[in-house]
Amino acid sequence: MGFQTSRRAFTLIELLVVIAIIAILAAILFPVFARAREKARQTSCLSNQKQMALAAMQYLQDYDETFPMSVYMAFRGNIPCAFTFLSAIEPYVKNKQVYQCPSEPRALDIDAAFRLLGLPGGECGGFTWASYNFNYAVFEDGNNNNLTGANHAVVKLAEIQYPAETTLASDGNLAARSNCGFNLFDSPAQARHNEIANASYADGHAKTFKAKESGCVGMNVNGNALKQYCIQQGAYTRWCNQQPAPDVCRDELWGVADQDQWGWCARGLR
Repeated sequence: MGFQTSRRAFTLIELLVVIAIIAILAAILFPVFARAREKARQTSCLSNQKQMALAAMQYLQDYDETFPMSVYMAFRGNIPCAFTFLSAIEPYVKNKQVYQCPSEPRALDIDAAFRLLGLPGGECGGFTWASYNFNYAVFEDGNNNNLTGANHAVVKLAEIQYPAETTLASDGNLAARSNCGFNLFDSPAQARHNEIANASYADGHAKTFKAKESGCVGMNVNGNALKQYCIQQGAYTRWCNQQPAPDVCRDELWGVADQDQWGWCARGLR
């Protein structure tokens, strides 16, 4: 006498329920994984900022505690090029990838920018891609600058009263067009890491700060984030620093930290 076995298969409803559960779990977990991956990039970026700050400190020790000029015209062979502070501190870094944030390694095409300004040699040190803005109130043009025409003496460390609050560099971009909300060559910060940006400071340390897309000085009347166009002609969001600091509620980490009767502020030395 034989035995009859019965087979039970999934019904369509059960299969759809399983698929729905998997979809829900994926919707929950994928953003978590993405944020974890971005956190790792943020940490790597912060390390870059720290290395740049330490390189600047080493440069100061070798050059009578004087910060390098932001840029001036030099020559590579007989071809005019732009010698920037990046080339000045590069001997202390010796790794051009340090200047690239892993979240946006091609934020600025430095070489192309200087070629567009009429320097066929581009950037003298061979820098192409970078991801950080520098504080051009600290890295000044120098006296009788042969490229910018400015006459702003270089800055000495002793002139900075609050080096721990004065930035050297930050995640950011450089406005290459003046018809997009920023002035030409403004240096807005960029919160690439889940509304977090990294910055380094004039005492050699580096840290993070929070930012958001609205509430900055200069926002449009609706309070919406403005999309800007920078060196690569791509859309750029205007971020506003939210940390209590000299640069709070500003879209740039520019200026030398100071205090007045209202508290912290940022200003230029020149």
